[in-house]
Amino acid sequence: MKFVHIGDLHLGKVIHQYSLLDIQRELLFELLTYMDEQDIRLLVIAGDVYDRLIPSQEAVNLLDDFLSQALLTYHIQVLMISGNHDSRDRLHFASSILSKNGLHIETYLKENMAFVEYGKTRFYLLPFVKPSQVKMLYPDQDMHDYQSALSFYLSKQSLDYDYQNILVTHQFVGHSSVTSESEVPLSVGGSEIIDASLFDDFDYVALGHLHAPQKVKRETMRYSGSLMCYSFDEVNQKKSIVIVDTDDLSITTHELHPRQTLKKYQGTFAQFMQNDFIEKKDDFLAFELLDETIVPHAIEQLRVLYPHLLQITYQYLMKHNQTSSFQPIQSIQQMDTLSLFEQFYQDVKSQKLNDLQKDVVKTLLEKAGEESENY
Repeated sequence: MKFVHIGDLHLGKVIHQYSLLDIQRELLFELLTYMDEQDIRLLVIAGDVYDRLIPSQEAVNLLDDFLSQALLTYHIQVLMISGNHDSRDRLHFASSILSKNGLHIETYLKENMAFVEYGKTRFYLLPFVKPSQVKMLYPDQDMHDYQSALSFYLSKQSLDYDYQNILVTHQFVGHSSVTSESEVPLSVGGSEIIDASLFDDFDYVALGHLHAPQKVKRETMRYSGSLMCYSFDEVNQKKSIVIVDTDDLSITTHELHPRQTLKKYQGTFAQFMQNDFIEKKDDFLAFELLDETIVPHAIEQLRVLYPHLLQITYQYLMKHNQTSSFQPIQSIQQMDTLSLFEQFYQDVKSQKLNDLQKDVVKTLLEKAGEESENY
């Protein structure tokens, strides 16, 4: 049997006031077409179905359309858990009725972890949980972070090793896992990180939460990654869905094809203004300008060619911010006004005043001094 593992759909995601819902719709239905062509009839969704706890009506409608098509048209069964972005109550609505029709949703932590059985394979559904939720089940147990809470909870579970056991969960697993800007931290100070060894008893672990597709510790414990790029630090990630064959636990991936995605480019303002510099101009874009001076109204001019340009940065300013250092207040107090301005100019522009500029500043300072005295 084969199944597809996806996660972090973030339906209803908005980037810089641009809704990604239409692109998400196309990707989801491309996924269903692919699964039908490959005769794969089981889909696993590892949390963060929605982007917000209270999703927009449009996002709810999209999920309804997608699941209806999966179940009724393509006869694909779906296993789905909630993530940290999802409302447990909203996602769990009518789940007991839906499970009889092939849609299994788990959003609440139970004393005995819920599972769905297909032949000799059991899929355990463990939604996103916080230590406080585990504490509610075991009030006398000392647990101070995600690691201790999940470790204790899993120690209370009983797996039947006559079955192939697959876990679907939504947590931050692995101390060296790759993170992205678009992820919401689960806690402060890294206390949300769970050691991958907690899941050693499972034959495959379908993870959600981190947006970069990646394995954790072993090939059969992995994040599928997000449905598409959701931040500019993800542009070099190869987004894909994961196909798992339970016969031998072999893993393959397949890329979906969004009509628009996030892209990041480097170049001078003049280069970007050339019509042939970037072929696909309707992507969501970020430009890093190599100009050594700030170009007035650059983003407005560039948006004539690139309607979905979302941000511009200047490389020389970024380098300066990384290397700049603060001077002791005593040394600043000993500087004259011209020297202070020279230092300020160099800090902002990453270059020194030339002789002509110095003369202009001197003249202005002398004039300001005279006006102050006359006042």
